[in-house]
Amino acid sequence: MKIEIKNYCIRCGICVSLYPELYAFNFEDDVIDVLRDADTPELEAQAVSSAKDCAVAAIFLEK
Repeated sequence: MKIEIKNYCIRCGICVSLYPELYAFNFEDDVIDVLRDADTPELEAQAVSSAKDCAVAAIFLEK
């Protein structure tokens, strides 16, 4: 499952705090980086949860 963060992300850090396997702060570019695609059932579940938890619905998932 491919994970994309749209440019209207406010960088609140909820995804980084709750799902550090998938997301990290990139302070140099002032963005949240996706560290990897959700390539296991566990990571897919985390990706789905992260999209639901996003404060501004900026996380999109594509199978």
